[in-house]
Amino acid sequence: MQTFFLTMNNFIVQHAANSIKTVGYTPTCGICNAVKKIFVAENNFLIFHPGLKGQVNKLAACLCKALAGILIWGMMIPCVNAQQDLNYAVHANIIYRFTKYIDWPADYNSGDFVIGIVGDTPLYEELDRFIANKTVANRKIVIRKMSSGADFYNCHILFICEDKSKSLLRIAAATKGRPTLIVSENSSGTSRGSCINFVIVNDHLKLEINKANIEDRNLNIASELLRLGTIIK
Repeated sequence: MQTFFLTMNNFIVQHAANSIKTVGYTPTCGICNAVKKIFVAENNFLIFHPGLKGQVNKLAACLCKALAGILIWGMMIPCVNAQQDLNYAVHANIIYRFTKYIDWPADYNSGDFVIGIVGDTPLYEELDRFIANKTVANRKIVIRKMSSGADFYNCHILFICEDKSKSLLRIAAATKGRPTLIVSENSSGTSRGSCINFVIVNDHLKLEINKANIEDRNLNIASELLRLGTIIK
């Protein structure tokens, strides 16, 4: 069981004395029958009962990647109601997950891992709270506010809020060729240089992914993440 949950340890918490629950489950999302035999829906969570430990071990190899995508991304993203203020806690959670699905060049894998924020957005506070005591490959995560008019952006991930979307083209040009993952929340973000764009579709938070923009920045994106977004060319 320990091997199976190794890649899931950021998404599970202890539940009572003898069970574990995965965070982020919503009843409207389907799960396969094999998973249902191991996990039981209870109060909007999936509860794993150790009595079925043998079944978990048996299915570990084939279900690990599926669970990472289905139980985490697929059930976390469809939770934002467009009629409410955007829940930037969800944005913060997803942006942190990008660090696990994007590979930066070797010379960018030392020192602090920097996430830049352009614009006045609640995401800064939410990210600051969310990344407390978290790391990227044992590296400290630093959140920095950055100007939309800066000439240089020294960061691994750069989020540009909707209010500063007019600066997206200029910022994309200023970071051209650099391994900076640009994340936006504008309806035309990926066509203006963004790598990943948050959009609301039918009251659900979705991801638009421009793979070409990502690869142009010498970044590699995992196929698991590609499958969870809409590919924009």
